[in-house]
Amino acid sequence: MAIKIKSWKTLKGMTVVSTHIRMIALQSWLVTRLSEVVFTSAYRKKKIHSKDSGIASMIPCRHRDIRSWIYDDPQAICDDINAHWIYDPKRPQKKCAIYHDSGQGVHIHLQVHDNTMYVK
Repeated sequence: MAIKIKSWKTLKGMTVVSTHIRMIALQSWLVTRLSEVVFTSAYRKKKIHSKDSGIASMIPCRHRDIRSWIYDDPQAICDDINAHWIYDPKRPQKKCAIYHDSGQGVHIHLQVHDNTMYVK
């Protein structure tokens, strides 16, 4: 497995504030499952564009973005994550992994909640 971080800014975002325990579990699970993961975004103090939900500003940090174009089928990666991780059982429409473009380019967005749970 290869773990890469896009930039010093991303590394800073991954270390400057605490990370939600469920995000630590999800990203640990993910990096053992894939041959390569490139983290492209983590904590940031403020929104960076109009479609930014603000989740990246929460402490502890409960989001990560990963590069999607390195995978043959990024949606399949999301489907695999969502088959094993439930964002919040009370809100089944919410997902831990979303393949989307929120204004900064297509990527895989990872997110967790206090109620996020792993299922085998």
